Amino acid sequence: MSEYVKWDLYEQGYGMITLYRPERRNALSFDMIEELQRLIRDARNLELKALVITGAGTETFCAGGDLNDFHADLSSQEAFSALYPMKEVLYELSRFPVPTIALLNGHTRGGGCELATACDFRYATEGSTIGFVQGKLGISPGWGGGAMLYQRIHPLKAYEMLVQSRVYSTEEAIQLGWLQGIIHEDTLAEDIDHILQPFLQKNLDQLIHFKQQYVKQQIPLSLSADMDDEVRRCSNLWGNEAHKEAVERFQKS
Repeated sequence: MSEYVKWDLYEQGYGMITLYRPERRNALSFDMIEELQRLIRDARNLELKALVITGAGTETFCAGGDLNDFHADLSSQEAFSALYPMKEVLYELSRFPVPTIALLNGHTRGGGCELATACDFRYATEGSTIGFVQGKLGISPGWGGGAMLYQRIHPLKAYEMLVQSRVYSTEEAIQLGWLQGIIHEDTLAEDIDHILQPFLQKNLDQLIHFKQQYVKQQIPLSLSADMDDEVRRCSNLWGNEAHKEAVERFQKS
């Protein structure tokens, strides 16, 4: 088990996955991705009413992939092999049998936005920012989260977010429909309880029914192929100079 991914099961009926690398902005390493795959698979066998994903600390939910693993010198084939397992995590998370909630405990960038998009609902701490910034790094989303974004919000807004590749405030993200609400650090426990209560008050059969309806409408089996295509396209862009220079700048910052 990875020491950087924590699992908690609450007697109220929900589970929580916490990315636990605040010193690395909760960036995802290969080991963490493998552990996420295992946790989500195992959680499907539990009688949960909701699954929550959050990050440790107060600064960053997730900065995307760990550059020690997702470094810029990978070949296109190596990049595809590196990126694909997280695509599978996102797809499985999107089709999880009960509601999933991302609690964004800070700034969210790149692959972190892709992970949050795979959840049904997203709430962020006040003052946080979010950004599908991959377009400014010489690549495109690499885990299939861009393809999934078109299923979560209005397609033109999704296109705008991806092609502009800029950072949005929580208020802007709510207007786009990507965020469902804002949580506050000083009342975090109460806010989380308020968010979860509508789910926890339902019986499990209700929640499964509502989720199955949503999946049938918005997360079709064909989405997996669209996500695969996105991973391939990102892999083909991986070794370009713009991406190498962007990674080098980030590592020096």
